[in-house]
Parts: sequence; C-alpha cells; structure tokens
Amino acid sequence: MPEFDPVRSGRILDELQDAVSRLHVISIEPRIVVAAADRKSGPRPMAWQVLFQRSFGSETPAIRYRGASATNLNVILERGFDDDPSLDKHWSHERLRDAMKQGPVIQAFREDRLPDDVENALIGLLIFEEDGLNVEGIRTLSLQMSRTSS
Repeated sequence: MPEFDPVRSGRILDELQDAVSRLHVISIEPRIVVAAADRKSGPRPMAWQVLFQRSFGSETPAIRYRGASATNLNVILERGFDDDPSLDKHWSHERLRDAMKQGPVIQAFREDRLPDDVENALIGLLIFEEDGLNVEGIRTLSLQMSRTSS
C-alpha cells in the first residue's frame, strides 16, 4: 500500500477545488458542462474527468470520450455525435486527457451503446472555453437546439 503523502493529497484536493469552481452546468440531459478554462491551463485532465464522471452519479456506466473542434458543437447538439462511430481505438478514448487532444468539445458516450446505438449513446459534453466558446454562447446555443428538437 502506498504511503500517505500529505503534500500530494493537498495538491490533488486543490486541483479538484479549482476544477469545481470553474464548472458551469448548462443542461442536465444530455449533461452539458462548461469549464471556465482552456485545456492547457487549470487542473490536470484527471481532475476534470473525476468531477465530470461523478456529476452523473454513482450508477454511471462505462464512458468513452471523444474530442471535437468548436466548430462541430452545432452538429453534436443536433445529432448527438460529430462523426459516425467506429470500433477504431482512436475514435474514442477511455481517458479524458486523450480526448482533450482532439479539441475543446469533449463528448461522453456510454460505452455499451457504441458503435451501433450512437444516437442514444451521448450522455454529456464537457466544453472548454476556447476557440470562441464561452458559457453564455453555449447556453444560448443549447437552448436554441433544444427548442428546435422539440
């Protein structure tokens, strides 16, 4: 069993607190969360992943992540995904940090519904404020998209 390191534990708690203070929930279903930071600043990807996954509750199924560019947000909100899924290991990722390399719009999918049921696989988006994305613009866009789908 690893030794308790109070410095490391303190750093982890500080990162989690920093991430919590930057998160803005825009929508519950699908969950749309905006991180008031870009992917290169603020907490490490693991802090974002832990908090984002915990926001779904304790019964969260296995999640796969896929990053996308800011320009794909409309398509994702309309279709529920940016590109047809495949079983290719590079289409989605187990870890958020790998998806973050693909773009600031991180799609979270139920792993058990990929690739055949992708229309129902999206459970959330974690969006970083960069490339012109900001919390108010995302809120407005998601509200418009929910009106058009009703």
